[in-house]
Formats: sequence, structure tokens, C-alpha cells
Amino acid sequence: MSDGNDLIAISGGEDSSRRGDVIFVHGLGGDARGTWHPKERRDENDQNSWPFWLGKDLKDVGIWSLGYEVEAFRWKGNTMPLVDRATNTLAVLDSYEIGVRPIIFITHSMGGLLVKQMLRHASDFGNPRWQAIVENTRGIVFLSTPHSGADIASWMKHIGGILGTTVSVEELEAHHSRLRELNVLYRNQERLSQIPMEVYCEKLKTKGIMVVNETSADPG
Repeated sequence: MSDGNDLIAISGGEDSSRRGDVIFVHGLGGDARGTWHPKERRDENDQNSWPFWLGKDLKDVGIWSLGYEVEAFRWKGNTMPLVDRATNTLAVLDSYEIGVRPIIFITHSMGGLLVKQMLRHASDFGNPRWQAIVENTRGIVFLSTPHSGADIASWMKHIGGILGTTVSVEELEAHHSRLRELNVLYRNQERLSQIPMEVYCEKLKTKGIMVVNETSADPG
């Protein structure tokens, strides 16, 4: 574990001849294992999870799940901005030699923002091993990622004011300037804008709230 970031090998990661890597990235309130399990079928060995099922079908591909700290509420002064999480994530991926082969990211919620920030940072930083991650990214799946903010963040920020919200929740506030900037810079960066994307958004409310609507889920 590195500063709350770690990469969990689900299947195929030990095969040096594998033809690619698929990396699952959870979102706000999730974790590397539980996010991808049906609620009624969670277990310790990951065998009742989407990453495990994918690994059974793609035996020559490394299947991984990224874990990082992203609690909704934490005490003020003890948070890590998105850009710092992105830097730590790049270091973790590099330590597992991710970037040597083609990569597909499957992201949920804030996990999509983390991947976008990570790829933007890798593209700008000049580290050839990090740039290889960008060059070998073949696609990103965004599941309810708030590219332009999420209305629920305002609600969470209001309640979290008592405890102290994290920087993550503040960055998710609808139409936040930093979030808009990330989306614009990502779209305008030539290499990043060429990465194929699949985008999915919610159609039903969660406990009466549409967390990420169609407009917010559209990366533009």
C-alpha cells in the first residue's frame, strides 16, 4: 500500500506474456473489492465479482482493481487533492509495470476523474514510463462519472460541514471550476482526446436523488 493507493491483482497479472491489462477503479464511497461485487454475493476471494468473471473470459489479460482512500467525510487538514492521488496512482501503476502493454480502464464515479487527472498529469510530466501509460491506454469506460460535477456533492458538502468535507467532495461540487478545467484540458489535449471512451449514466434516482445525470456524465 502506498499512501492509501494499491493495485490488487485479480487474475493474470503474474503472466509476463499477457497481452494487456484491464484496471477497475472504484469511486466515491467504494473500495477496490466491494464496488464490483453484487451486494448479496460478496466474499473474501473475489470469485463473485465482475473483475473475476472478466478474468475467466480473458485468461491472457491481467485483471486488476485499484484501491485508494476516498471517504466522503474526513477531518479537515487530513485530505489528499485529486492531483496528488493521481501522482500516487501513477507511481503504483509504474511499480507493477503497468504501461508496458495495452490498458483499458473501467471506472466508476470519481474513479473516472482520477483516471483523467492521472493521464493528464502523465502526459504533461515528462516521465517516459508514465507517458507509456498514456500511449498504451486503449480505452476508458466511464460509469456515472461526474465530468461536470454531481448535484449530490452539494448535499454531501452541506451535511459534511459538521465533520469537515474532503477535498474530493469539494472538487465534485456541481460546475466547480477545477472540474471544468480538467474536462476542458483533457478534451483539448491531442493524445488524450483520441482515447476511445464508453460512457454510461444513471436513468433512475438513488433514494430520490439523481446522483449523476446525463448532462454531467457527458465528457463532451
